[in-house]
Amino acid sequence: MNTPRYAAIAAKLLGKQVRSSELVAGDRERGIATIELAMRARARRRRLVFGAGTVAAAAALVLVALGARRLSPLPATALVAIDASPAGRGAALRGGSSDQPLPMRSQLGAGQRIETPVDGGASLKLSTGTSMDLSGSTSFQVDSQGAVQRFSLQRGELVAHVAKLTAGQRFIVATPDAEVEVRGTRFRTRVLERGEACGDGSRTRLMVTEGVVEVRRAGAAIFVKAGEHWPSDCASLETPAADKPSASTAAVVPTDVASKARLASAARSAAEANGAAASSDSRPAPERASALAEQNDLFAEGVALRRLGDVSGALRVFQSLIARFPRSPLAENALVERMRALSGSRDARAKDEAALYLARYPHGFAVNEARLLTAAP
Repeated sequence: MNTPRYAAIAAKLLGKQVRSSELVAGDRERGIATIELAMRARARRRRLVFGAGTVAAAAALVLVALGARRLSPLPATALVAIDASPAGRGAALRGGSSDQPLPMRSQLGAGQRIETPVDGGASLKLSTGTSMDLSGSTSFQVDSQGAVQRFSLQRGELVAHVAKLTAGQRFIVATPDAEVEVRGTRFRTRVLERGEACGDGSRTRLMVTEGVVEVRRAGAAIFVKAGEHWPSDCASLETPAADKPSASTAAVVPTDVASKARLASAARSAAEANGAAASSDSRPAPERASALAEQNDLFAEGVALRRLGDVSGALRVFQSLIARFPRSPLAENALVERMRALSGSRDARAKDEAALYLARYPHGFAVNEARLLTAAP
């Protein structure tokens, strides 16, 4: 212990606490007591100063944090919520090794996949305002749902209405041989089972109805505008994937489509003229396994007629399928085909057909499309 140093400190403290006129020589007890009080007072002042400094430092840190939070935008890594519901005959939800029917209002996460049967579908709603509809025979997967919203379409078709994205956000749909990226638009993309001679063999098809979409393939990029399709040297994507039923549940459209469709249409017209058409019967035909081939033939005929530009013939055939087989797995697709055919020809009846679809299939795969038609002026 450094006695001279502490003595000096004690003297200094004593001088602050007691005036020199009050000091009495030999008053040892009073001197000790006064020194003790002075030392306690000094310690108390130091604690107060330290405490105040600590509070001030904490307050400064809080202010800095609040200021940084106010000036900085929300993190772009926030996850985008994805709400999925089945449509038509439903869909399957797969994640890892699990496989289950897609429940209503399911919350999807990265790595989960939706598989739809030929007569099924699904509707997806994102917290960003984006919506997507999956058609039948589609395989769709969520790859990431953060600042980069990335999805994979392995087969089938999706129709998307992408809400305007914020800075740093991206929306990408990857197919087996291409990548589609948008900033906010409406488009339809389909993956074919096999490539064709056109489009340099690409299996990807795209039609843009609003905005601009960038397509990247084989190191090249092209921008597709509203009203355009890609590949440009391939046929325009006018009909949904459902117009190509799978071999397990539907017949294949004949190779000589034109002659087959005209012959079938002529035969049907002749039968109706003679009063022999089944549609003349007001009662729906009973559902039988043997009738499936006839349903498939009707649907294929309607598709062929529409492709040939015979809208009225296609409408008649699709209506015949609906009237004769109201519980057919192809009835919903036939109604959607009628709605789209009327809309494509700018027929005012398209709105009525859309309203009928919403009434019959409130959770169908083309609900969003029908709602747009009913809301149109």
